[in-house]
Amino acid sequence: MVSVRAYKESDKERVQNICLANAGCAESSDNTKKYILLMYCNYYIEKEPENCFVAVNENDEAVGYIICAEDYEKYEQTFKAEYINQCASISPRKYVDAKLDLLSHSMFKKDYPSHFHIDIDSNYQRMGLGSMLISTLKSHLYGKGIKNMMMVCGEDNDLAISFYRKNGFKDLITTKMGHAMALEFEE
Repeated sequence: MVSVRAYKESDKERVQNICLANAGCAESSDNTKKYILLMYCNYYIEKEPENCFVAVNENDEAVGYIICAEDYEKYEQTFKAEYINQCASISPRKYVDAKLDLLSHSMFKKDYPSHFHIDIDSNYQRMGLGSMLISTLKSHLYGKGIKNMMMVCGEDNDLAISFYRKNGFKDLITTKMGHAMALEFEE
């Protein structure tokens, strides 16, 4: 039996491991792992844990997550102040990559200030957990007066694009930086 609950600090290592595994870099160099966690995990669980949720198995072990920044302006300011220099310390290329990744969300910040990342352990995929996590985050944000959210996935990630469309997301734009999609909450 799998359920969804609020993220707790004790979930951190498991969430990070799921992030790395789904990025295909669990066996990569420490610098690659550090970059992936800086870009797609650590800000959210460190700075906005109240906007993070995990799917857990019967042992209360995280098997998936959805992590969110509710306001892009706040996210960008904090990321630039505390995280981007850590990317630069990895390599000049990672610094540039981080700046480009920020752009992929910033072009939509006015209409879609909330953005998220979602990952599920490969052993628990295709069980409806992604839809459960999206529904949980949507209800959470709606309760805070937020009317929509967006995300960016790989431009050629057809499975993810199909999944998001099935969950009511609309296409925004496809660029070399990825495929941006948004969900507007019904009132």
